[in-house]
Amino acid sequence: MTSAEFKPRRAVRALATLTAAAALMMASAPAQADSATGSFLAAQHATNLNDYEFAATYYTRALARDSGNVDLMEQAVIYKVAAGRVREAVPIARQLVSKNPEHRIGQLVLVADNLRKSEYEKAAARLENFASESFNVITSQLLKGWTEQGRGDAEAAQEAFDELSGQNLFGYFGRYHAALLAATGDDVEAADKAFKTAIGDDTPSVRMAEAYGRFLERAGRSDEAAEIYGEAMAAAPNDPVLKAALDRATSGKAKKPALLVSNAQEGVAEAMFGLAGAFAREDGGVRLSLVYVQLALALNPEMEAARLLLGNVMEAQQRWEAAAETYAVIPEDSPYYRTAQIGRADALGRIDQIDEALATLTELEETFPEEVNLPIARGDLLRRAERYEEAGVAYDRAIELIDEPEPRHWSLFYARGVTRERTGDWDNAEADLKKALEFRPNQAHVLNYLGYSWIEQGKNLEEARGMIERAVEVRPDDGYITDSLGWVQYRLGDFEEAVKTMERAVELNPTDPVINDHYGDTLWSVGRRLEARFQWKRALSFKPDDEELKDRIRAKLADGLDVVLEAEKNALPVEAEGVADRVEEPDTPVKTEDGDKDG
Repeated sequence: MTSAEFKPRRAVRALATLTAAAALMMASAPAQADSATGSFLAAQHATNLNDYEFAATYYTRALARDSGNVDLMEQAVIYKVAAGRVREAVPIARQLVSKNPEHRIGQLVLVADNLRKSEYEKAAARLENFASESFNVITSQLLKGWTEQGRGDAEAAQEAFDELSGQNLFGYFGRYHAALLAATGDDVEAADKAFKTAIGDDTPSVRMAEAYGRFLERAGRSDEAAEIYGEAMAAAPNDPVLKAALDRATSGKAKKPALLVSNAQEGVAEAMFGLAGAFAREDGGVRLSLVYVQLALALNPEMEAARLLLGNVMEAQQRWEAAAETYAVIPEDSPYYRTAQIGRADALGRIDQIDEALATLTELEETFPEEVNLPIARGDLLRRAERYEEAGVAYDRAIELIDEPEPRHWSLFYARGVTRERTGDWDNAEADLKKALEFRPNQAHVLNYLGYSWIEQGKNLEEARGMIERAVEVRPDDGYITDSLGWVQYRLGDFEEAVKTMERAVELNPTDPVINDHYGDTLWSVGRRLEARFQWKRALSFKPDDEELKDRIRAKLADGLDVVLEAEKNALPVEAEGVADRVEEPDTPVKTEDGDKDG
């Protein structure tokens, strides 16, 4: 099993190299990007690096040299918005929709701009006459609803939101925005009913609870607001917004909060924010999420939840420096401040600013010593820096702060198990990994880590094989886990099956040196010697970091696997290749909530 601990580091180093190359390229841009083609290539290169500022600039330069090119107009609009330069995108969006009236992003930018400037009639006309087919149903109806509210037609706005209620996928959005709409009016009873309808029999989401609770507090019903906040906290006990809201509602002295949405601009911003969050959870939806969240901020620049999401999206794109800068904007008096600072520390750690990241967390821990997410963040940061002893201490502290561990804490025990295994404390590592599996019996990475650890120690082999087979069932397209299965088959002498499995692993991760090395060993074991040597040569060509691995591969190429194995058998006992080198570590930051794909 190949380590994913080193994979992110390789990716970061590669990204840094490419970014440096891009900087050189951009520095000489007047010479290189002197034509539409040159600017286009520069823009594409920036796009590949997720550098949207440069992409926006160079798509615009390309468009200036080829002003009728609709594709360049589209890219210029998308990347200007993605870079937060929404107002600059508006004139180009006008050009774009003049050539293609049904262009979704172009029309979306123009409607949002109309609403930002309170041009409700223009927005309504655009929605009616030009963009009726441009948007998907949910975007169209949310825009129509808040546009009608801006025009003063609450009934038409309600009808727009009701259009969504009959559709399972969009019903939540329709009911939620209908409740927000009702809260902006004078009918307290109707608004109360709308919120209760939106929640139904479910536990209110954090955002729903915040919106309903604020409405109740303004209506002088703080006790009921506190109850709503408490219900939502059952599913999100550490949410800082809910904690702050509950403190406010129960204090008896706090100033009444503003409504979450007070007007059409804020309503559309809330719609864009909600859709951005939905897109961010979809595979391949990150760029679209970025467009929507930037539109939300253009409509409501004070929307701290959207600012936090923007930082999350930037992290998802490995734009660590931009993420850190985005998190830093969120003010200290915001309930999102702690979360933002944790995100900032994580992003700083990714660009090797470890001391500043740790200082950020230390300052927070002094102020909030009982906040469990802070030692978790510290542990994650130190683990990535391979400071495993210190990481283990941080995870110990996090677990001490938890009164009664719950299934959502599985990843915390997994992370501590990893740090303990790395420091040679196997007994305690094994206990942590088993605890993680107790909480999540089908969590693929934990199954793989524990199973592979047993294989390397030569114990519980059949049980280990069963665990890894379960992990493959959960994540059949994970090359590292498939490699683990092939390796345990090989170690158990099931060579024919091992070859088939390792062939699949190589298909999934064709350039991983360890997987190719393993494939070579399995091929040798069934007498396919020439193919085995070919795979070992491939493994070396991918430049493995481990010097011992390189030496072993060279020895196999020179003398064959049999000779190497015999020499190892007769030699003094040496440590195995090591679980740490071939088993995927938990993603970071450690999540202490349910909902991961692996059950």
